Amino acid sequence: MTRFRYWHKRFLNGMRKVASGLRPFNESVWPGVRNDLFVAHESLYQLAAPYAAGARVLDAGCGTGYGAAVFAGAGAQSVLAIDCDPLSIWFARRHFSHPVISFRKADCELLALPAQSLDLVFSSNVLEHLEHPETFLATASNALVTGGTAVFAVPPITTEAVLQENRGIHYHRSNLTLPEWAALLARFPWSVTLYHHRFVGSGPPPDFTSPFPSRRSVSDFSLFEGTVEEAYRTCPYTAFFVARRMTALDGGPAVK
Repeated sequence: MTRFRYWHKRFLNGMRKVASGLRPFNESVWPGVRNDLFVAHESLYQLAAPYAAGARVLDAGCGTGYGAAVFAGAGAQSVLAIDCDPLSIWFARRHFSHPVISFRKADCELLALPAQSLDLVFSSNVLEHLEHPETFLATASNALVTGGTAVFAVPPITTEAVLQENRGIHYHRSNLTLPEWAALLARFPWSVTLYHHRFVGSGPPPDFTSPFPSRRSVSDFSLFEGTVEEAYRTCPYTAFFVARRMTALDGGPAVK
């Protein structure tokens, strides 16, 4: 019965997603299914929201647009929310229209942005989807104002099993390990701090395979500053890199 309920719920969720105008199979979560996986993804936006107050924001790989709405609600001056999937952009415009949000279909690797035109660049679980993430990182770095912030959330690949799991995901193109992401980010003129994304709620940990409505809230997830080495021991859900565009007084690029 439990197995039947699981697959029946997955089928119903898929039908609802199609009825909403979205693709039935991709990695983009959507607010029509507020399961544990969605809540964990939403928490990443909420944890980054304080950086958005008064900021000109780029939400790179915005998916269905719920996160852009979080930034608008946090007081962003403007939010440019881009995604390469036209159906996701259509959904986002329909459900999360806001005076400060501009939803556009765009490819992160082909993006052109004016220099020093953004205060915050946010990218959640997108870099691993790019063939050449360094191209987007260069664009993001150039677009940030001095002292601006970029947030990059990526899967923390710390074991061979996790590496093989990510390689098995059709949509993943750059399956870098955590040290490789840190080394790549260190090539650009910003100071980078790594945070570990963890579950801090009561009860059993979230089940990211569950198709059923979550009993969790975004407040059940938090960030803890930590090193790459510590991540190998503790296996956080997400590696949350916060990069600050350096001033002339800062030292060379570093990842803490």
